[in-house]
Amino acid sequence: MQGTDHGRRADHGRGGDHGRIPMQSVRNVVAQTDMLAIVREMVEIKKAGSSFKGCCPFHAEKTPSFHVNPGLKLYHCYGCGAGGDVIRFVQETRGLNFVEAIEMLAERVGITLEREAERPEDSARRAEAKSARGRMLELDRAAQAWFRGRLQLPEGRKAYGYAQTRGLTAQTIERFGLGAAGTGWTDLLDHLVRRGFNRDDIIAIGLAKVGDKGGTYDRFRDRLMFPIYTAAGDLVGFGGRDLTGDKEVAKYINSSEITLDGEEENSRFKHFYKKGDCVFGLWQAREAIRRTRTAIVVEGNLDVITLAQAGFDNAVCAMGTALTDAQAKEIKRFADRVALVFDGDAAGRKAAMKAVPVVVGAGLEGSYVVLPQGEDPDSFVRKFGEEAFRDLLQKAPPLIDGYIDALVAESDHSLQANSVILQKAGPLLSAIQDGISRDMARNYLQAQLTKGAIEPHRATFDRYLQRLAPPTPKAEPQQQMRPDATFGEPEVGKLEQDLCAVLVWYPALCGQAAQYGALDLLEHAGIRLALRDLCAVAREQEVDIDTLSGWAQALPDGRARRLILRLLVEAPLCKPDQAQGWLVQVTWRLQERQLKREREQVTEQMKSREVTPEKLAELSTHLSDIMRRLQEFAKAGARQAVAAASGI
Repeated sequence: MQGTDHGRRADHGRGGDHGRIPMQSVRNVVAQTDMLAIVREMVEIKKAGSSFKGCCPFHAEKTPSFHVNPGLKLYHCYGCGAGGDVIRFVQETRGLNFVEAIEMLAERVGITLEREAERPEDSARRAEAKSARGRMLELDRAAQAWFRGRLQLPEGRKAYGYAQTRGLTAQTIERFGLGAAGTGWTDLLDHLVRRGFNRDDIIAIGLAKVGDKGGTYDRFRDRLMFPIYTAAGDLVGFGGRDLTGDKEVAKYINSSEITLDGEEENSRFKHFYKKGDCVFGLWQAREAIRRTRTAIVVEGNLDVITLAQAGFDNAVCAMGTALTDAQAKEIKRFADRVALVFDGDAAGRKAAMKAVPVVVGAGLEGSYVVLPQGEDPDSFVRKFGEEAFRDLLQKAPPLIDGYIDALVAESDHSLQANSVILQKAGPLLSAIQDGISRDMARNYLQAQLTKGAIEPHRATFDRYLQRLAPPTPKAEPQQQMRPDATFGEPEVGKLEQDLCAVLVWYPALCGQAAQYGALDLLEHAGIRLALRDLCAVAREQEVDIDTLSGWAQALPDGRARRLILRLLVEAPLCKPDQAQGWLVQVTWRLQERQLKREREQVTEQMKSREVTPEKLAELSTHLSDIMRRLQEFAKAGARQAVAAASGI
């Protein structure tokens, strides 16, 4: 029946010709997919009863309300109402349409998707149906394969040789996917066009540029290439290190930032690639960071790679010139602490001073690591060894202490110099969210600046420090829940929820529920229509979890969809041998509720001053009939419930 499988659910996706993948292939992909592994790429989840829970990736929250049932491969957030199966999770977190999500999951589990026979025009239409994001991801993957292939060819010797001079092994080069850009002006462009990619897309994604005279050429030429991944493993850009030695050429360049048309301004998929949102190395380091709960934050790509090769698998760096709020929050999803390690020159110290308030504002603790003058993490490890770097990490002061010490080191303790230091300390003190920690930081700063100062001098600092504004929490954008299709419907009551729980987990009882008239007694139209649809499905086929999941996700009513997905994520309401008893009990209560409401309506009509004696007599007879039916039904219903559900 239409509406009982993934095919119908796909109609509600982000577009695409969904009918070309046989349903059995979709089921095979879902069955072999490890949903916990997929979710853990985006969310830190922990065991909670029969499910797993963590903070929702779809809206900002501090108390975990996002639940995953790995057996059924379903998720539900009690906070924002988001829910669905593993396919929808990939769609919603990566901005892909249904077919693209299936293709991604199939590639992960090693399944070659079969497609129904299609005409050439159907194939062309399917290619056009790819979302802009899907086309960009496919393009970057093709470019990455080409860059990596060049590294093994004679034209890649210079890039491979440079990597070796930096001490990188073949295993490390493979792990980080390093590659080589060709030396020709259109090597990559020609290759991608031959592969069937659109020239305009190649330019839009920043792999090629249009010159002043209208010609098109490769953006990356004669460079060692670094792929840039999101924390979820999507390849969204590249960095390239120049190999020519030409001083007129930028030593490092990155992919240009890309904004996708057709996306809402507040969509998290509006930017396909934005430097300020990306953390280099986080994809490779995420498991080590989760394990240690600590990230080592450095300045450059090669610093990350060298540290990883030396055994520091939790090293990352910010894309761009300075750590941003978005990057710090991305790290916070995996870590509780950071070790900020910046180059031992003036630029490195300046970068560290900018980064500390950002890290503290994200709620991260950590340490402030100072490298010797002229050293960066890459050179330090290669020169002094792994143990020396580990010792440096262990002896580093806490973030706030190190930050204040570095500030005070710039002062000669004159009033004018100290005034400048106080102004520089303002962003840090305002970023500290905990009041006690903020007061301790103020006291430490005051103590460092007023050593040996007379009391009036110290009091002046104290008054200034107290005036520094406490942090103003930033409002996090909340994802709005999908609106309900039926406006003005009442909230779903306990009896409606119980009936849903019985029928969703035991759809074989749908026929009995219809026979009892239970569905006609439901107040919420969306729930009533949803359960009638489920009854229709159950009449035609045996309803398995895959069918049930697809049906639930396609429900047009928001409240019904969220309720049923939540019920599927939770443990069943009752055991199988108790299900019929629950159905009888819920039906009995629904009928009792209906009779009581009829009684109230008749009673109110009898109180009216305008009621005639004839009408009053009619109402009295009706009321007596209701009372008799209520008493008889209560007795019969109680006996049925006890007989059918002795364990309840």
